[in-house]
Amino acid sequence: MSATEIKAPIFAVSRLRMGTDGKGVTTLVTFMRCPLGCRYCLNPQCHEPVYAGDGVTPADGVMMLTPQELYDVVKVDDIYFQATGGGICFGGGEPTLYHRFIIEFKKLCGDKWNITLESCLRCPQCTIERLGNVVDHWIVDVKSLDARVYMEYTGCVSDELSNLLFLSRLVPQERVTVKIPRIPGYNDDADLEGDVKRIKEIGFNDVALVQYIKR
Repeated sequence: MSATEIKAPIFAVSRLRMGTDGKGVTTLVTFMRCPLGCRYCLNPQCHEPVYAGDGVTPADGVMMLTPQELYDVVKVDDIYFQATGGGICFGGGEPTLYHRFIIEFKKLCGDKWNITLESCLRCPQCTIERLGNVVDHWIVDVKSLDARVYMEYTGCVSDELSNLLFLSRLVPQERVTVKIPRIPGYNDDADLEGDVKRIKEIGFNDVALVQYIKR
């Protein structure tokens, strides 16, 4: 499949963000689909059907875009990206599902924009490797390093620790921010302290605790 044939389902393009999605002024691009089934998903729309009933037409609110089409949408803020060292943050959903799309997009914007990826890191390690030289900053959303808590909250078997270790060997630690959520009813202060300790032992020092809000 050529670059012009690659399309990804996107449900939001949020412009002129500052201080939340990486360095400088950013545009947040949020993809559909996620491999997790988190109890308090902050973007539940990513789990909605991508296509309408005919299986061909995008569902309401979903944009099927090529890398070039997305670039044409977001380049309006090029002056802000370059002035502040900002760029594009790919989130979702799970952006690693669309790693080929992101790689082709990077070819269009080059090094003039920063590419940030906000990911739960639930993907094959070969995907992480392919994105290693494409992504300028990784924001890794670690649900929990406790296998029981992870399973109860996401419905999946955890592979976060092995993928974090892989990432630590692939990119410098200053290019990674790890977020750990306080999940009501699932983890407590002792769990969080343990997770922070293990993540810092891996070599990541930029660790942030965030509060989940039930919806």
